[in-house]
Amino acid sequence: MTTSRIRLCLWSIIAVGIQASLCTPALGQFGKLNDLKKEIEKKVDDVKQEPKQETPAAAQPGAPAMATAAGGAATVFSDAPIDPAKPENLVTSFDAGDHIYGLIQVDKTWRDLLGKGRKDAEKIEVPIDMLVDGKKVDFQYIHIKKKEAMDTKVLVLDIAPEPDKMTAYKDPGFFHAEGKGNRKIGPDQYTYILGELSPGKHTIGFQVRSYGDVFSAGQFTIDGPDYKQYTALREKLLGEAQKVATMPEAKKTDKALEANMRELLDNAGWSNVRKLVIIDKDWWLDRESGGDSPIVSRHMDAAACTKADDGSFYWCVVQFHQYKRLDGSFGPLELTHTGDKHPISEENIDK
Repeated sequence: MTTSRIRLCLWSIIAVGIQASLCTPALGQFGKLNDLKKEIEKKVDDVKQEPKQETPAAAQPGAPAMATAAGGAATVFSDAPIDPAKPENLVTSFDAGDHIYGLIQVDKTWRDLLGKGRKDAEKIEVPIDMLVDGKKVDFQYIHIKKKEAMDTKVLVLDIAPEPDKMTAYKDPGFFHAEGKGNRKIGPDQYTYILGELSPGKHTIGFQVRSYGDVFSAGQFTIDGPDYKQYTALREKLLGEAQKVATMPEAKKTDKALEANMRELLDNAGWSNVRKLVIIDKDWWLDRESGGDSPIVSRHMDAAACTKADDGSFYWCVVQFHQYKRLDGSFGPLELTHTGDKHPISEENIDK
């Protein structure tokens, strides 16, 4: 027991004793409490003299703070693509510039682990953390939409693959959500983070974590004087991903609302909206200061695709607001934000 906890016990006991003394007319009650106080204070001094326990390396400042996965499930790594059916040639250390591949393993099927066993599940969202030197630097989801993949216990995780060996983004049965900087989870985000590392040795970790429960975890070290190779690799990977990139799926169909959105985009200089889909299921309410404070507006996101001056195509997330009036109704729709441009091949726009 720590010194602070013993002191807490001491004062708790004294407080109870004082309450008892106020209700009990017996003489000498406070004298007994003083004796008790002296005895516990002696125990506190004894604890102070105990040998100091060494702090485990994983708990020391700057060291990786990976949680333990339930069932001992591991995320493993290699410098070559990993066969999910027979993981081999696994490694735990890399040199800066090496290609890196991962495989997430769990002790139950994804359907049972995160899909609540539902046979009618349309997708299963796998939440993945990336950690650098013990600090979480990214959190986002990979959506498993392929039915047969829901009933497996593995998930391929491309981290810094060779462009022609990348599997992420190519299979429509998996959706990689966007996180910080509008970068997709997977090689897009991971090579960006690796390319920003300072010279020297670092510990990189990945874990599947949901509501505090960790279902798979693993880490590796990487060392080198320069990590800019990953910045260059990212550009090549994005070029490869563009070949198969598609627009976000529609979450809501409202022809009148879509027409209004197109009109606002046209007024903002979008001369030719090739495609527009609403990607929110419903309106998001914006409150004055969170909680139950007054509603000031509501907003909804859409993805809009248009043609660039050079003939190529790209899409952006565009946000629209309706501000609340004094009578409680919402005002006209307004275009309030345009996100980053995402290149897309024309043949993939309607996929």
